[in-house]
Amino acid sequence: MIARTCQALADQGHRVTLVVFAPFIAADCVPVDHEGIEVLALSSAGMRQELVRYILESKVDLVHAHGLWGKINRVTVAAARTTARPLVWTPHGMLRPWAMAHKRWKKRLAWWLFQRRDLKVAQLLQATCEEEAGELAEWLPQSKIEIVPIGIDLPEVIGLETKSVEPREMLFMGRLHPVKGLMNLVEAIHRVRPQGWVCVLAGPDIEGYQAILERKIRNYQLEDWFEFAGEVSGAEKADLYRRASLFILPSFTENFGVVVPEALSYSVPVLTTDATPWTHLPEVGCGWTVPVGVEGLTEVIESVAAMDPSGLNAMGERGRAYVEQVFSWPRIAAQMSEHYQSIKCSRNHS
Repeated sequence: MIARTCQALADQGHRVTLVVFAPFIAADCVPVDHEGIEVLALSSAGMRQELVRYILESKVDLVHAHGLWGKINRVTVAAARTTARPLVWTPHGMLRPWAMAHKRWKKRLAWWLFQRRDLKVAQLLQATCEEEAGELAEWLPQSKIEIVPIGIDLPEVIGLETKSVEPREMLFMGRLHPVKGLMNLVEAIHRVRPQGWVCVLAGPDIEGYQAILERKIRNYQLEDWFEFAGEVSGAEKADLYRRASLFILPSFTENFGVVVPEALSYSVPVLTTDATPWTHLPEVGCGWTVPVGVEGLTEVIESVAAMDPSGLNAMGERGRAYVEQVFSWPRIAAQMSEHYQSIKCSRNHS
């Protein structure tokens, strides 16, 4: 998301430098057009001094930090303060309830030691959805917060004939992790056992959770209803979206859930939970939002299994139109540009 935002800003004429922490990311591995974007890789030693020098020598107008808790975040805010540059900060959901509950005491300590103070330096906090904006306002009531969602690379408009070929496919794309609610999905499929359908789970196995899911699937004798695709990207990932008739994200929490607009961009209607920021999908007419748990998933999957493919395709086409209107990268870059300019102007007049 960060690299793609930088690329979209550069495409609109901005001079952009993407700063990465060299021990973890090599500059030549960053997925951007290196002719349009400079990539600065900071080493562990002298990070702050190196970044301060770069900001001053390159006449940087504004600094944008991403994420929380990391060393590079502390270095970034310190460099912005030292050089008197305005700071924009995108927490990426790291203050949301589920995220804060993970390693809770360690994060609470960091919050009171430095993170709260550092965030208050920012002239603007970017939230990617309304739910996150409300939570940021509770943590930092004096801060200016604006909502700018994550953009989507739109695929070419595709034919929908593959979505009616049996077995028709339900697709999950993401980490195989308890937070994604996949055990609830297995339970729902067990209750419905939809004929002519298969559920494809695509994504990296986190801490051996795939084996736990596979054991449950075997216990329920659901081997004919589930496939594990592993971690996918590129053409393989696109092919899964093109074949899918329904996308399912049964998560306990999501800050944004970029896979939802991705699925919609491939004309795939979405079933997700009200713990994600996608509760408006029924209003758009491109999906379902149900309470976290088994009951809602079961009811919708049963309904979908009885639907004609044309009905799902029509929902998917409405989803594609919605994504084109709201989540294209040029639109996202234009919104960020407006916020950057407003900060610059307010500082010039203060």
